[in-house]
Amino acid sequence: MSRIVHLSWEYPPIVYGGLGRHVAALAGAQVAAGHEVTVVTQAPAEPVRDTHDAVRVVRVAPDGPFPYHLPSLLTWVGALDHRIGSAAQDLANADIVHAHDWVVGRAGTRAARALGAPLVATIHATEAGRHSGWLPDPVSASVHLVEQWLVDEADQVIVCSQSMAEEVRRAHGTDADRQHVVPNGIDTASYPTTVPVPDDLLTASPRLTFVGRIEWEKGVFVAVDAMPRIVAEHPGAQLRIVGTGGQSSAVAARIQELGLAEHITMFGHVDERRLRQLYVSSDLLVAPSSYEPFGIVALEGAAMGIPLIVGDTGGLAEFVTDDRGRRCRPNDPQHLAEQILAALRDPQATAARRDAASVALTQYTWTRIAQLTDAVYAQAHRTQHPRRRGPFTPGRVW
Repeated sequence: MSRIVHLSWEYPPIVYGGLGRHVAALAGAQVAAGHEVTVVTQAPAEPVRDTHDAVRVVRVAPDGPFPYHLPSLLTWVGALDHRIGSAAQDLANADIVHAHDWVVGRAGTRAARALGAPLVATIHATEAGRHSGWLPDPVSASVHLVEQWLVDEADQVIVCSQSMAEEVRRAHGTDADRQHVVPNGIDTASYPTTVPVPDDLLTASPRLTFVGRIEWEKGVFVAVDAMPRIVAEHPGAQLRIVGTGGQSSAVAARIQELGLAEHITMFGHVDERRLRQLYVSSDLLVAPSSYEPFGIVALEGAAMGIPLIVGDTGGLAEFVTDDRGRRCRPNDPQHLAEQILAALRDPQATAARRDAASVALTQYTWTRIAQLTDAVYAQAHRTQHPRRRGPFTPGRVW
């Protein structure tokens, strides 16, 4: 049995994206395997009673609500990072400190040193990767520097896909013997395909669903811009956009500009029950990302038995092979529309791809992901770390 401390800026009920769900599921699987697990994370605005899977949760208060504007975000993250680190170093003991992404980078190094434990870092995404190899401004350069700090301090580094392994190597010069690919996972039992669906979700056909953060790299604008061609062939088509993010207002404006208000609905944040209703009532799940380290939404769609059309990038392309779904060129609305129309025209081939994706999920159980993570922990030992590269300025990283 190991005493594991996870540091994460998000953890249910606070979930901004896939990272929060990942940490919760991994921690639960580790407890089920007999480990003692503590998660140090931020506290929600309203008190919450943490009882999930016997995971001990220590929460610290952030400086108000999460800000979507980058300069303010950097200050907000710095304060949260400091408080998570303070809370973690006050724990009695740990065998492993596991930090998730740059937001808790300094907290991870602080806790590992204080507790005398090896530091494992999971890099869920990189700042340079989000901007196609660039650091566009001083804020991005600052985020990149903290990422570098965490990668340099970590005794072992975990990434979620082969594409992320290459990305972290290019961005931060990670040694191959210190870096390991451990994919995200899914509990298929949590995604039943027999969910009752209310009538308001069955009024259009075909029904296309986008689930993700409303940000440029997720391809939500690509999905919107593909709709005129879809509607031309399928006048009853509906795109349902699920999620929140910094580009929500811009997406709403684009929908109005294209005159698509009758064909696109923005649902914003929805609870888990509503999300499953949206999934199970979908004819196609579209995730046309231009940047996606892994793409947990593809696993969720496969678990719910929905045909997949995804961006040909990152972890999405690694899971959605030719026999499991269709891929579109990033930032190409016309190619996305072509793939959607092709899927609708050939329902038999689309169903075969859907079924193959569902079968593939046996390789992504959380029990297996926890075992792979434990194998990384076994290789983690505190060592001397190299001097950090830098300073970093805005510009091209690769």
